[in-house]
Amino acid sequence: MKQCYLAFEIGSMQKTIYPLLGPTTIGRAADNTITLPDPMTSRNHARLVSADGKWVVEDLGSANGIIFGGQRVERVALSSGDIFEIGGVSFRYVEKEISGKSKQLFETIQILATAGDDLDFHVAEDKKEEAAEQNIPWSQRLQEAVAAIPFFSPLDGDERKKLADAATLHVFNAGEIIIREEDSGRSIYVILDGKIRVFTRDHHGEELELAVLGASQFFGEMSFLTGKPRSGSVAAVDTSVIVELSYTSMRKVVKEHPTVKKVLVEYYQERSGNTAEKRAEKGMDEGKRDSHQKDRVSVKLVVLPQTTPTGEAKASSWKGVSVDVAESGIVVRVSGASPKTFLVQGEVRLEIDLPEPWGEIRTLGTIRRVKSALTEKEMTMVGIEYAGMAEADAKKLKDYLSG
Repeated sequence: MKQCYLAFEIGSMQKTIYPLLGPTTIGRAADNTITLPDPMTSRNHARLVSADGKWVVEDLGSANGIIFGGQRVERVALSSGDIFEIGGVSFRYVEKEISGKSKQLFETIQILATAGDDLDFHVAEDKKEEAAEQNIPWSQRLQEAVAAIPFFSPLDGDERKKLADAATLHVFNAGEIIIREEDSGRSIYVILDGKIRVFTRDHHGEELELAVLGASQFFGEMSFLTGKPRSGSVAAVDTSVIVELSYTSMRKVVKEHPTVKKVLVEYYQERSGNTAEKRAEKGMDEGKRDSHQKDRVSVKLVVLPQTTPTGEAKASSWKGVSVDVAESGIVVRVSGASPKTFLVQGEVRLEIDLPEPWGEIRTLGTIRRVKSALTEKEMTMVGIEYAGMAEADAKKLKDYLSG
């Protein structure tokens, strides 16, 4: 039988394999099948549908379109190996004939080993050898992992298989970020192999570890239940195979099995309580925030040139006002700028005008979050992580925040 996949990299969510099982939407809005947190992507950008035995990608009236073969296209039928671009993300369409016996997640990983040098998909050799020696299909491994999680206990074998078949597989190397604090997204993640750690940072940029999780454990339930941004960052401790269960898939499970939601809520309450305790122990509760964090300071922000699907964007300069300042980064409110001006992962140069006696500090930075501000005038909030700040300027900033 023929299996069809999309292989792509998106920000920190790298080495991703998405099985095409039905109509699939791509866009910036959270209700899409595949969500791209990129200002160059429209809220509802594109859709993939199966027509006459071929998968077709079609534009949904987006601002920047679909780039295929260097040209903007409205609709195109895909052949195995074809690449198309949406925003700053390249998607490779892959077809593979898979026998009933080999229909497994491990086989899926191997598909991408030959997908091309520009999409470097792989799994550690020890994990390949382990799977081969045990001769365990990875779809079965996933079903076993799902069965071991308490909130999935009401699901029967067919339901677990259906959930496993619709899952998206991610492979992360040690140190890679899986999700970042304040990111949007409502998927739940199951650890198939490896180990991850959950952490947050205080307003001095110091890290606070919240949890370490291993095989058959899960994370992401807080955002799934509340719809709020991610409350912490998650990184791989070693090479890890992570299975993403989409919000759409999980919503169906919760609707059909109310007890699943009940158990999820119990985990959420316990974990959020533990997180609150650890934050309080480190003095990260709201009452102990640095006094200058919410002070408004002037910021000059230069967006550095970068290549986009429609060509190279020129540098642009903007003036803004800080909304939040910390040792690790800054949130800037920019008037008169569209969110599309600022690309997530884009590089910027900052000039931050601290009050006397501290004075101006300069640094490079990486854009991490972009969103529109709800005002009458066009206004954009840009979250930036510092990169390469000079030691003298870093000391000025620290003194300012603690003064």
